[in-house]
Amino acid sequence: MDYANKISTTISKKDIKEIQDAINFIDDKLPDLDTLTREERAALPKMEKNTINFVMESLDEAEKYPELIPYNINIDEIRKDVELINSIFKILDPLQKLTKKLEDSALLAGSEAYLPSIGIHNAMKAEAIRRKHPRSKVLA
Repeated sequence: MDYANKISTTISKKDIKEIQDAINFIDDKLPDLDTLTREERAALPKMEKNTINFVMESLDEAEKYPELIPYNINIDEIRKDVELINSIFKILDPLQKLTKKLEDSALLAGSEAYLPSIGIHNAMKAEAIRRKHPRSKVLA
């Protein structure tokens, strides 16, 4: 059986170190960002790219009619949150593309290593049994 080899590359130790340093640099640049538990995430309403327009329209209306805004709502903080969301998406989008590339490449390389390993194991087992080799008991 021929085994496809769609990926054939390595990542040098130097490159891994530089990439890890770059990731740490990015993480260090974002000290005020939060990590939520699964429960915290589930409890929060979700704002995504397509709901930013709704938020912006609400803010515009709030500026036009500030007398209608509840006293406990801080418009400046909402604007700050929107600015943060926009900044995060500028960072997150390329990271998500890179993450997909890494995950797909790991899946592909793993598959390319695992599938022929099964073939090696089965061929060795069959040959060991045929030859009555002591390894036949281990490979069974």
